[in-house]
Amino acid sequence: MNVIKKQIFDSLDEIKEAFGEDGIIAITEMKQVIFYISRYNIQPIWIAPSEKKSGRMAYYFIKAETKKPYTDWMTNRPKKNTL
Repeated sequence: MNVIKKQIFDSLDEIKEAFGEDGIIAITEMKQVIFYISRYNIQPIWIAPSEKKSGRMAYYFIKAETKKPYTDWMTNRPKKNTL
């Protein structure tokens, strides 16, 4: 049995150093975060207030882990009310 040990990071800068700026993705849409966690069992590696969207939290995921979930999210995401 192979056991993968998850690394624990102390800051977002450490994560960016480990995975590169392009190796992580910040998601601020809670429905998308729940979709990733519940359907694919992938966990964010860092959570912090969003640097781009005031009043929102940003959930940072490893980009390589989100390719399949993102494709499914784009085809299955809830429709926004346009009224």
